[in-house]
Amino acid sequence: MTGALMDVQTAGSETGRGAHFVPTGVFMELDGRGTCFFRQHLNPGKPTLLLVHGMVATSGLNWFRLFPALSQHFNIIAPDLRGHGRSSRDSRGFNFHRAADDMAALIRELEVGPVIAVGYSLGGAVVQHLWRRHPELVSGLVLAATNYKARVARREEFIVLPFFAAMIGFGRMMELMGHLPKGLIKRFLPRLADQLHESEVRWMLDEMRRTSLRTVAEAGREMALHDAADWLDEIDVPTAVVITERDRVIPPARQYEMVSLIEAAEFFAHDDGHVACTNPDFGQTLARACLNVAKQV
Repeated sequence: MTGALMDVQTAGSETGRGAHFVPTGVFMELDGRGTCFFRQHLNPGKPTLLLVHGMVATSGLNWFRLFPALSQHFNIIAPDLRGHGRSSRDSRGFNFHRAADDMAALIRELEVGPVIAVGYSLGGAVVQHLWRRHPELVSGLVLAATNYKARVARREEFIVLPFFAAMIGFGRMMELMGHLPKGLIKRFLPRLADQLHESEVRWMLDEMRRTSLRTVAEAGREMALHDAADWLDEIDVPTAVVITERDRVIPPARQYEMVSLIEAAEFFAHDDGHVACTNPDFGQTLARACLNVAKQV
């Protein structure tokens, strides 16, 4: 391992959440690629999951409700993508090729490959490119609440992204939450309104604020241009697609299309929307999908 471990922190106590399990956070310098922050849970003898988060989210924010279900069965490596969270930014900006290459560099430095690559929303596109560019590092894929081609739903382009961007642009996140209409919060982030304690809300908003507006714009552009239709049928590793059946961002019909295009892919339907990752019940569905892929590997 040549990457420099820059810092190690235990993130479970970041918000005083008590029962919620958030794995240890590690900063690692990747040669020529900047600093990568990732959360790591070691489970000796178990397969390794690489968990890749969605747009605006971080490794903690996307997965903190899902870590308990997954940590029982797997080693976990959950990085912050470049420009997101605590990982470094650079002048080259964010695109799927660089993000996939970052993930490959991290897998090699940690010597944990090949991995089962799990991508949520934006992360699903990243792991598709990871398989295509570095197939030797990927033993299986789990694609959750994600897409395989352009023409992202207009709601994402004209409603969800500006909503998140506005939140990030304010220095005092809790003041913004206080001024936003409750119905808007409940519509796009229902778990914040209905389930989280105040300390959790503060932590989640602080996590979101760590992602720059530039990165949000670049990631949105990448999603709008993403098109794996010409090579998706070449995927030759066990694959599961987790479909969010009430998704208003990534149409469920498009998610089902992805299943039909990947040879021998299996699907796991979950009755929730695009922010299903904030619901612990989704963790059980995701764990079943990951275990299914692990058995085939």
